[in-house]
Amino acid sequence: MDNFDSGSSVSQNHTGTGHNVAGDLTIYNIDNVDLATELAVAVLVGCWDEKNDGDIEVITSLIDESYESWIKKLRIIEGMQDSPLIHERGSWSFKDRTQAFQTVSSRLFDNHLDLFQAIATSIFKTIDPQFELAPEERYAAAIYGKVLPHSRLIRKGLSEGLALVATKQELLTNCSKYKGQYCASSVVKEVLSASSWQLWASTKDIQIMLAESAPDYFIDEVERAVSHQDKPFDSLFAQEGVDGISGRNYLTGLLWAIEGLAWAPEYLSRSLVILGELDSHDPGGNWANRPLNSIIDILLPWLPHTTADIDRRIAAFKALEREYPDTAWRVLVQLLPNNMRTTSGTHIPTFRNFIPNDFNKEPSNDEYRAQIETYSQLAIDLASKSSLRLIDLVDNIDNLSPFKFDDAIKLLYDFSKKPDSDELKLELWEKCLEVYNKHKRFSDAQWAIQPEQNKKIKDVSTALKPEEPMLYSKRLFGQRSHDLFDENGDWRAQEERLAKERCQSISEIHTVNGIEGVLEFSGGVERPEVVGNSLVAENLEIPLNTLKKLILSDIKEERSLASGYVWAKNYKEGNSWVLAAVNNWNAQEKVEFFLLLPFKKETWDMLNASFDDFPYEYWVNTVTNTYHCDSTEEIYFAVDCLFKVDRPVSAIDCLSRILNSDKVVDSSRVAVALLKSIKTTEDVKRFDIHSFNELVNYLQNDDTVSDDDLVQIEWAYLPIINSGADDSLQPQVLEKKLANEPSFFCEIIRNAYRSKFQKEKNELSESKINIAKNSHYLLDKWRRVPGIDAEGKFDANAFNNWFNLVQTECEESGHLEIAYQIIGRVLIFSPSNEENWILAELAEFLNRRELEEVRTGYRIAIRNSRGAHFVDPEGKPELELAKKYRTKSDEIELLGFHRFGRTLRELADGYQAEAESIIERV
Repeated sequence: MDNFDSGSSVSQNHTGTGHNVAGDLTIYNIDNVDLATELAVAVLVGCWDEKNDGDIEVITSLIDESYESWIKKLRIIEGMQDSPLIHERGSWSFKDRTQAFQTVSSRLFDNHLDLFQAIATSIFKTIDPQFELAPEERYAAAIYGKVLPHSRLIRKGLSEGLALVATKQELLTNCSKYKGQYCASSVVKEVLSASSWQLWASTKDIQIMLAESAPDYFIDEVERAVSHQDKPFDSLFAQEGVDGISGRNYLTGLLWAIEGLAWAPEYLSRSLVILGELDSHDPGGNWANRPLNSIIDILLPWLPHTTADIDRRIAAFKALEREYPDTAWRVLVQLLPNNMRTTSGTHIPTFRNFIPNDFNKEPSNDEYRAQIETYSQLAIDLASKSSLRLIDLVDNIDNLSPFKFDDAIKLLYDFSKKPDSDELKLELWEKCLEVYNKHKRFSDAQWAIQPEQNKKIKDVSTALKPEEPMLYSKRLFGQRSHDLFDENGDWRAQEERLAKERCQSISEIHTVNGIEGVLEFSGGVERPEVVGNSLVAENLEIPLNTLKKLILSDIKEERSLASGYVWAKNYKEGNSWVLAAVNNWNAQEKVEFFLLLPFKKETWDMLNASFDDFPYEYWVNTVTNTYHCDSTEEIYFAVDCLFKVDRPVSAIDCLSRILNSDKVVDSSRVAVALLKSIKTTEDVKRFDIHSFNELVNYLQNDDTVSDDDLVQIEWAYLPIINSGADDSLQPQVLEKKLANEPSFFCEIIRNAYRSKFQKEKNELSESKINIAKNSHYLLDKWRRVPGIDAEGKFDANAFNNWFNLVQTECEESGHLEIAYQIIGRVLIFSPSNEENWILAELAEFLNRRELEEVRTGYRIAIRNSRGAHFVDPEGKPELELAKKYRTKSDEIELLGFHRFGRTLRELADGYQAEAESIIERV
């Protein structure tokens, strides 16, 4: 049977004898020799990659012959009509594995399954070598040679084979009874008995099938591992953060596996409880696949992902609540209406028939209402067990069943009567007012609760309101003023109402506790500066000595309070108060005071009146908010002062504001700011790229700016220009210099590339490294073709003169080949003729025998010019490009430029091959 000649007889037929008494199974024969046993082994393995030696070893250990002999028979079967096999580039699989298993399963015996069990156990217990690497190196595991000895394909095939023999064991007519399930259970138990996180991470890709193979054993092992002293799942969760943005989630397979089991009513409770336990270990992360989300998706009232009825779902939830009440509460909140509006679904089992064909996922209206009623009651019950949950309850009170609304209100009234809960009462009171204001503002919205219900929320908030003004006034000084609005429409009127309430609260605190009480209060609010504003509005004074301490304080809240007070006091009482306040202060104290005033001329006039010399420290530390300035002249004054204290980056911000508002700006100041920024000690984190782009563009279009200044600016900022997401900013003057000055082009080439005459690589200083980088950036950005005159027309003589000088100088320095390639790259930007194609002079140039490297650069540049793009599964863009360049090639060759024509034909062939590759992949 090892060799089959061309005269062999190959057949498929249906017989009614032996293992196929019914006569409905396909029998595969060659020369009347049955090949079903060979196919049965293949079905058991499922899929494999014959380019992987490890996969070949697995199959060899299952058969009584060499792989070469065995695979010849499978290739014959694969070539038959309606063959069950699929073969593509060395990868084998089945069209319908279950159907194929049904056909040949009777050819499997106990010894086959024993071998299969041993092999699967050995392979699945293998720790992925990538975990020998540091987390930040695992992405390159293949480069380091840290890969599994077997393909992912055969791991998938073997794991599905386990599920197949477990769920279709009645088809194993020549095996011991329950042999399939015993085999699967043994593998699951032995493989997952290890407690290392590396084992659980290594089996991520097969855990779904392991769960389907032996559900109870799988959950048993998860339960054992999650409570093991080695805490493997804690380590798995930690992997999300160990590698920064490339951290990985190794729990997705486990979560999907448990989701799949939860479809079955008999596994629902166990699934929820184990997910709850996993959630108790979950520190949170960026990945959406989390145990909590799995539970929520499983129990969603409007689209449950389980076949269990409502009673069983509620029972499973209560089981979760008994063991993991905090998780259960967070789940419950999300199950209330309006909290979970979308779902991507959960994993659906492949081999376990947990979902009947007639199962209707969407509940009826009555079923949905019954769930909401039950979950609402559970929310009230669970909130009554822990006062801390009352905040969430209030936040979701409008999502409760209308029939449970009053029960929630009663629970809040009961809590309001408890002593010693002022802080929590404060939170509840604020939350009640927030909910009340929301529904009052949007009372016409469809989602708004009834006015009588909203009044009940307002009434219970009154019962919860703390008696101490220091507590209940805090909410007025939060970051989100609009949350305090109780009406829609005129926001100015709402702000005025809030300002009055703030002033009244500060007055109350001051009356009872004095200015010290107000200072203490301001330390506990989000916006202390508003407290300062309110003090001034109520004509309440902060003593100057106290104010000085606040201004000089290292405590952020105290400085913020002083800032609000000084700003409002200056606005209300003017310059006289400012000058009187700082009259006897020293220079540093005065500077700190003036830093709190608006960034405008009025402040600077008072500043200059208070100092005999230039106020250096003020200009070093001031925040340049030009929106305070009343005129462009004020901003220019600030720019000049910023130059004096080496703050050109801040000056750039100011000049950008002028350009945006006036559409013109002083180019000389812009040039100075940009040139000074090159060597400044100012923090460049404030450097705004958008402002930089606008200002440089402005300079490039201003004829009064010298080319020397622009060359310095463009060269210094090439890294920024090069990193731009678009081509809105180009080094125009440098590009023109490259195209017009052959010696400059050659200098840049020498800076960027090593001479071919230099055999050893020299160590470069940091300065030379930066020059080399800039040279590369410039050559990458170069778009201006030599020989283009001021009017944009091409001058062939100028081009040839430029090229001849470059050729001579670069040949002497050992840079000719790379210079040729760079020149070829820039020629794709050459001007076009009337047919929108390359000029004849340049086509002739590109056809010169000695310029093969120029043509190479041209071809590579065209390929690279396409950039990132979407891949059309039909390869249409690539086919169009192939046609385009094939046509161009023909046209060029008709002109007699056969070398250039060949380059274009190579382009066409490349696009054609790319299109064919795309189509084949699909």
